[in-house]
Amino acid sequence: MLRHPTFPNQRTFASLFKTCASLPSLSFGLALHSLSLKLGVSAQPFSGSALIHFYSKCRLPIEARKMLDEIPHKDEVCYAAVIVGLAQNSRPVEALSTFADMKCSDIGSTMYSVSGALRAARELAVLEQCRIIHSHAIVTGLDGNVIVGTALIDSYGKAGLVSDARQVFDENLSSMNIVGWNVMLATYAQQGDTKSMLEVFNAMEARGLVPDEYSFLAILTSFCNAGLVSETDWWLTRMKVDYGLEPAIEHYTCLVGAMGRAGQLEEAERAALTMPLIPDAAVWRSLLSSSAYHKAPDFARSMAKRLLEIDPHDDSAYVIAANVLSNAGRWDEVAEVRKMMKDRRVQKEGGRSWIEVRGKFMSFSPGTEGMKE
Repeated sequence: MLRHPTFPNQRTFASLFKTCASLPSLSFGLALHSLSLKLGVSAQPFSGSALIHFYSKCRLPIEARKMLDEIPHKDEVCYAAVIVGLAQNSRPVEALSTFADMKCSDIGSTMYSVSGALRAARELAVLEQCRIIHSHAIVTGLDGNVIVGTALIDSYGKAGLVSDARQVFDENLSSMNIVGWNVMLATYAQQGDTKSMLEVFNAMEARGLVPDEYSFLAILTSFCNAGLVSETDWWLTRMKVDYGLEPAIEHYTCLVGAMGRAGQLEEAERAALTMPLIPDAAVWRSLLSSSAYHKAPDFARSMAKRLLEIDPHDDSAYVIAANVLSNAGRWDEVAEVRKMMKDRRVQKEGGRSWIEVRGKFMSFSPGTEGMKE
């Protein structure tokens, strides 16, 4: 095309950027961005939104946000691409600030911008923002959209507002797909309400929906958290035998975790070592937490060692092991763990809080004097 008089337009570049995002191919995408700048089409809404999507998929959310500022005539698609990209790349404060900017600019909302904002609010645990976004969805008529409805269920569920989550679920029941049903399952699982969870599972099957691996992960997680080993094992077997689904590492982790919570520490370790998949950090982290719950210092040292072999900079391994050892009065070993942590320059991840000031979201950490916007 470049060898002929007809040059590519913004739709051509949009298609190419989407292809790069699906690969993702950073180098080729950057080259295309450079070419689109020379041809003056990068700042047009159609190609610009695709470019924003490309940077978001390549985990470059700041570049995506900068791209939005370069587009003179922004539309709802451009804003949605940035909001979703920021939310997906753990930039919830920026995502909500961009959503607020969009509303102040009288740009219309889409199901993607609303669901992205809800995801950001959920990550920040700002319940009031979830309710404000929900109200906005009602006003704009997006509350009946299945993507927005699912995001609302997830947000309320993560906040522990099960009745609110169930109300949204029931209001969207006729259009709810397997993803929405799974989120409702996970909501009950998170609260330990196995009775309601299984009722939803049975209702889902009665409607002709086929459970998938995420359906079973919710169920297994619930029984794991309760330390119900036989129930966890039964549902894991049913997943394989009755539904023909191959369990992933997350499903096996639930069984190992249930055994750990039940105090079957050695059996849990054997299960982890003999399962069909290689144990990952989450498996050993689960058993390390179980060792803390059951005050087993020797087992804690062993699990911390296994975890650090996979990720030497996992701060939880050092912190949990040191706490278990200190509770057992083994101070020399505590000093050893802390020295190892210092030598490897591992720092405990600090907490972070957010406040909203005149539509802007400010973040701060304990021990700091200033706030970041």
